[in-house]
Amino acid sequence: MSERRPFTPVQSRTWWAHKPYLAYTIRELSGVAVALYGGILLAGLVCLWRGPEAYAVYRHLLASPASLLVHLLLLAAVLWHVVTWFRILPKTLPKLVLRDRLVSQRLISTVALLLAFVCSATLVVAAMILGAWS
Repeated sequence: MSERRPFTPVQSRTWWAHKPYLAYTIRELSGVAVALYGGILLAGLVCLWRGPEAYAVYRHLLASPASLLVHLLLLAAVLWHVVTWFRILPKTLPKLVLRDRLVSQRLISTVALLLAFVCSATLVVAAMILGAWS
C-alpha cells in the first residue's frame, strides 16, 4: 500500500498578474499611491511647522517638473483608488431595500461617487473663496 501524500497545488510566481487577480492587485497597489501622497502632505505640514524658510523650500520642490509629473501620476492612481473603492462599496453593505424593492449596486456606487464629488468641489470652492491659494 502506498503512503498518503497531501495535494499541493502548483501556483506560479505571477499568479497575481493573471486575469481575475490583476484588477485587484492594481487596486491594492493604488493604496500605496494614496499613502505616498499623504506622506507628501505630511512633509508639507512639517515644513510649515519648521518655519517660512523650510516651507519655501518645500514649495520650490513642489514646483519642479519632476514633482509635477509625480503628482499627476499620484493623482491618477488616487482617482483609480477612489473609483474602485466606490465600486466595491455596495458589496460590503447589507442589502438595501426601499419601498419593497432592492436598490441596485450601480445606483449605490453612483450616488456615493456623486456625493464625494460634490463634497470635494465644495471644499475647493470654499478654499478659493477664503483665499487659500492667494
